[in-house]
Amino acid sequence: MSAVKRVKAGWRLIRNKVKALKLNIYREIYDKRVQKKDFDPSMIKSVLLLRWDNKLGDAIMCGGFIKVLRQYRPDIHITVLTGATTQSWLEKAAPADDYILYSKAKRKQIIVDNVGKFDLFIDLGTYCDHKDLRLSSQFKALHYLGFNKQQYNLFDVEVESQYIHFKDRYIAAAQHLIIQKVHTQCSLPIADFSQSRIALQQFINQSQQNCKHVVGINFFGSSKYRRFSFEQAKVLICKWRQQFPDDLLMIIPTPGEERFIEALVVAVDDKMVISPKQPASFEMSLAIIDIADFTFTPDTAVVHMASALNKPVIGVYRHNMQNYEEWKPLGKYSQRLLNRKPFSDNDCVPVHEFDWQDLVLARASILKALA
Repeated sequence: MSAVKRVKAGWRLIRNKVKALKLNIYREIYDKRVQKKDFDPSMIKSVLLLRWDNKLGDAIMCGGFIKVLRQYRPDIHITVLTGATTQSWLEKAAPADDYILYSKAKRKQIIVDNVGKFDLFIDLGTYCDHKDLRLSSQFKALHYLGFNKQQYNLFDVEVESQYIHFKDRYIAAAQHLIIQKVHTQCSLPIADFSQSRIALQQFINQSQQNCKHVVGINFFGSSKYRRFSFEQAKVLICKWRQQFPDDLLMIIPTPGEERFIEALVVAVDDKMVISPKQPASFEMSLAIIDIADFTFTPDTAVVHMASALNKPVIGVYRHNMQNYEEWKPLGKYSQRLLNRKPFSDNDCVPVHEFDWQDLVLARASILKALA
């Protein structure tokens, strides 16, 4: 382990210890139930769903919760506390009744406007940090439903521990509000992407490249350790093209990464490496995933779009099996690549550090299953 990595790991250790200390302090202040009423699902008429991290993958999964409640409990008013990205996805895939767009500057006003307003507050995150606990408690909801929150006084309703994957977790949360048995295999809702699919197929046809397989490629995740650098992306593309010359590689447009993708396509200078000219959108990402034989991506929202479409991916995951089981791909024939094991608990491993031969085997497994 290099000296730089040791220093970074040391800082993360200190940071995590400070967070743990803050959580203990905040628990003394905020981890208290204001109301002691027994939970009665039939009396729940207003729900607040915590999704303030505003991550698209979480938005895709919580769409299943909204879809099920719409079917079985249309009397429940659903509000989502989140950001603009989640709202945009849900509006197209599984609209809630209301949204509270969170910002630090508006936090106090958000609490003032919504304190005591909800029958049920839902936080299904695996962990609860001091910020989560503080914000959640200030809404003073009648009931609090969580996952892995048994040790907290605030939460009085618990999703059972066997529901590890977030899709199952959200369905199980909805089941707490529904008398009938909910089908656990229900599909995740998605936006209508039919027009983008037509445009994409025309783009592929116009490229006039003879290929055996179309492969979607995404290089970007939600953190710097889950995204490829320009040089790492170029190395992967060139190595892929050299070993699999009959694959047409289609890079998925990503908001804010237009220059990166355009420069990458120019740098590799290969007619079998393309990217649509249309602006990045949910619909275009869904279209690429749907048309491609499979998609290669870090552990990010693209995996969950593929799960919603039941399409195969090769997902690159940290060497953390808890995280993998929570967010693993659900699309048929999907495969995983694991990054190298971290040197310590506080060592963050870059996404490109995986065994290339594992990718070769994963690709072969998917194509064999599809044949």
